[in-house]
This record gives sequence, structure tokens and C-alpha cells, in this order.
Amino acid sequence: MNPLHLTPAALALGASLAATAASADGPAGGLSALVGSAPAAASITERELSGHLHFLASDLMKGRDTASPEIKIASEYLATRLRSFGAEPSGDVEQGEPTYFAHFPLEFITPQVEGTSLSVRIEEDGATREINGVFEKDFILVPRGIAPGEIEAPLVYLGYGRTGEADAPNDFDAVAVDGRIVLVLDGLPPGEEEDQENRGRRGMGANSFAKLQEARQRGALALLIVHPFDLEESQPYSQTNPFAVRMFGRRSMSLGSSSPEGTPMIFVEDHIRDAIDEAVGLSDDPATPRELSGATAHFSFAAEVERVKDRNVIGLFPGSDEELRKEVVIYSAHYDHVGVMNDEIHNGSDDNASGTSALLEIADAFGSGPRPRRSVAFLWVSGEEKGLLGSRWWSEHMTLPEGYELVADINMDMVSRNDPNRVSITPSPDHPDYSTIIPVAVDALAAEGMEPDYDADQFYARTDSFNFARMGIPIIFFFSGLHEDYHRPGDDVEKADIGKASRIARAAYRLGWALAQSDDRPARISKDAEDTEEDEDQADASPAEDSGA
Repeated sequence: MNPLHLTPAALALGASLAATAASADGPAGGLSALVGSAPAAASITERELSGHLHFLASDLMKGRDTASPEIKIASEYLATRLRSFGAEPSGDVEQGEPTYFAHFPLEFITPQVEGTSLSVRIEEDGATREINGVFEKDFILVPRGIAPGEIEAPLVYLGYGRTGEADAPNDFDAVAVDGRIVLVLDGLPPGEEEDQENRGRRGMGANSFAKLQEARQRGALALLIVHPFDLEESQPYSQTNPFAVRMFGRRSMSLGSSSPEGTPMIFVEDHIRDAIDEAVGLSDDPATPRELSGATAHFSFAAEVERVKDRNVIGLFPGSDEELRKEVVIYSAHYDHVGVMNDEIHNGSDDNASGTSALLEIADAFGSGPRPRRSVAFLWVSGEEKGLLGSRWWSEHMTLPEGYELVADINMDMVSRNDPNRVSITPSPDHPDYSTIIPVAVDALAAEGMEPDYDADQFYARTDSFNFARMGIPIIFFFSGLHEDYHRPGDDVEKADIGKASRIARAAYRLGWALAQSDDRPARISKDAEDTEEDEDQADASPAEDSGA
């Protein structure tokens, strides 16, 4: 991946932020001085990190699969280390006392073709017409996150189901969808621009997920998507999205069925679309949303379900300042991997025993050194490899002491491979969630002889920190990049650059110390504000340019 670098304006902004923020004692250097004076950075050593890594990535742990016996052993190891570091437990309360474990519900779901069906019934002038469909032949869906059961509700039509992006109308404003099943056309109307990534695509891309999100937020029970009527030729959805077909009969994992994500998105083939059109006349005015009088849809999803629990691990070092103690800087990393696949153990040394071990070393540093003004928490989550499940659950069911709130998340995932002197971070200065954390992180990396690459924005929503970012919490994600052993049996500890992982851990400790010690809590930096500052700088320079100076 080609690294992107800070613009001069962004560098100037970072320097300004570092210069104006103050520590508890108000040192002249502000946050930069706090980074340099982090008291226990030297306690983070390669030898200790290597010990953690060799245990967590050993064959004994069988790849630490989510909800496996081995992931439970790993969680006991993490909790034992936290206890030895002096961290307070901040997980579930059992018998009146907090523990180091925060449990969350999981469901293993095996979708079944038999019993999964879709039908539309239209009643008009005393006559009833029923259109029936079976999975794969007549429709497909991605079954992940959907609870088994039946849905029956009035059917409404929303044209292309536009969501109001790029100054386009919002078709969901035209017809009430709460408690109904919504039918929309795939893609966008002719003449309206799709984004470059989705241009010409149909199915799982082409703005479908934006439509699903809008439908879900407005209370729709299901979303049916069909090809536009004006397409000269369209392939069946079962051919363009074969992975959806392959998921039936295979076991997948999701959070408990109470999850708000469980709104079915169903892709309906053309012959079923045409039968509905013949009954209610959609193609006469395809872009116009409207009620479908007398139309009802029925969807049935059959699956075998096994309910289990897994657990995150969390400990807390309370801050030293009574006024700032309830503000928490949290470190996070996922400690699960993919387990055993095709009879081969996937040890996941880099992904993510490296980040897990780095957090242990950072926790040890906070336990052995002075306490900063804010509290510092350490969270290891499971279920990342299955869709960020553990972090999503914990972010929505936080187990911090009453009145405590998160002010920043420092996430580490895959930090022991590739160029020893560079590390990718996100959000970049061009990302809408760029914050005051990033310039401080650059200083922290420099203190360890490392440089940042701003090439990881594409992974922003693919790691656990995203579940904090979506709640408005400023985050940073440290990442050393992909490699040929990613999710393969070759991701073993023998290939780990333990020196690099240790340097990133020290940099992350310096960063967390500075954020927890500063007067000011982290905050996002508006791109508009940055642009305004640039414009003001140019305006200030204009008289000199006009005078020929």
C-alpha cells in the first residue's frame, strides 16, 4: 500500500494542538512534553512481550477461535495478568463483586433451505392472487444476523429507495414504512450518479446497504430488492452473489437475536418481480413511491440455532485526579483468531496475539508506574473475526463504574510484521473522524524512531475501534499492514518482529499517558475548521503578495 503523508496545513494544525494543550502541571511543551516524559515507557520490553506472544500463539491455543475452550484459557491468562498488574476488575458483577470478564451472547446459526420462503398476496375486488417463492430459485438473502421465524406485513413500494444522499430526494419520506415490508428497485434512477465503487453493480453493493439501514431505522420489518424494469439484461441474483447461496447449510455466528441488525434484505428474481408488477402495475411509473393497496408479504426463515456465551476481558486503573477520574482512555485489542481450518491450526501470531501482547505490556507499565489524571482501561474483545461482535456488544453494554465515560480508544491489531520503522494509523488527516489524538500519536511514534503511514482508512470500519467511533468517541488504530500469512496457517510467532511490536507498544503507552494526563480531553477536528484555517492563512498572505513582497 502506498503511504499518504500529512499536508503542511495538517502538520501545522498538529503542531498548534500540541503546543496549546497542557499537562497537569502545565509544562511548556504541552502534549509533546507529556509524550516525551511518559514515566514507565522503558518497562515495556521485548523479552516480556515475547513471552506473552509465544504462549498466546502456541499450538496449545489452537488458534483461539471465538467461544472455544482455548479462547477461555486465553481470557483466564489475560485476567490473571491484569490482577498481577494491580488493575481493578471492571466486568460483570457476580455475587456483588465486579469481575474481569464481560460476557456477551452468541448464536451459531445454520440456515436451512427447507422452510425458508417468500410469498406476496394481493387482494383486489374480492379476488386474491398469491405469488410464492423458494430460496435460490426465486430469491436469495444473506442470513447472517437474522433470527429464525416468520414475518407478515403490508407491502409498500418505494421506487429506487433513495436515502437522500447527494441532494437526491429521500424516497422513505414518501410512504410510512414502520411495521411494513418494503419493496425497492436496485441501484439508482437513470441519470443519477452512483459512487465509483458501486457504479454498475447490482446486489450486495449498489447502495443496497444504505437502503437497508434507512429501512431499519424507520422500523421496516424487511427489505425486498428487485432489478430495475429498464435493464436490458440482468443476471440472476443467485449468480451475481453466490456466497449468499453458499451460506445456507453452513454454520455462522452472530450476536444474540435481540440484535438490531436482524432486518432481512432479500433479493428477488425477475420472474417474481414481473408477477408482482402484473398484479399492481409497478413498471408504469417505476420511480414513484406508493402504497400497494391490498398487498401483503410473508417471509419465513428457517435455521438451526445454538446459543452460547463468550467473554471480553477488562481491567481499570483509576485516575489520580478526582475531577478527571471519571474520564477514561481505553486500550483495545481482539484476542480471538480463526481457530482450526481444514485440519490446520491458524495460530494468529500477528492477528492478533501481537496486539493482545502489546496491551499486556502497556497495562504492566501503567500498573508499575505513576497513575495519570484520567483513568485508563484495558479491553480485550473476542468475536472480532466473526464481525466485531465482542466490541459491538461491549460498546452498547459498557461495564465501567457508574458515571465513568470513554474519551478515547487506542486500538491495536496486527502490529508485528512488515517495515520495522513504519506503522499505519487511521483516521488520517483526510478522514472525517480525524482528531487531536493523531498529532500526539505522531509525536509518540517519533519518540520510538518510527514514522506513520496514513494508508489504513480502508480498514477504519473493519476493526474494533469502529464500534467506539460510531458512538462519537475519538479513536486511533495502530496496524502494521497485511501480509501473505494473513488468516493462513503461516501466521506463526517465528515470523514476528517482536522489536517492532515492542516499539509500537511503547509509542501507544506514551500516547495514552499524554491523553490521560492532559487538561483537555481528545476531540475530533472538523475538516471544515481545517479548511477555514487554511483559507485564513491564505487571506493573511494576500496583502504581501499584492505588494510584491
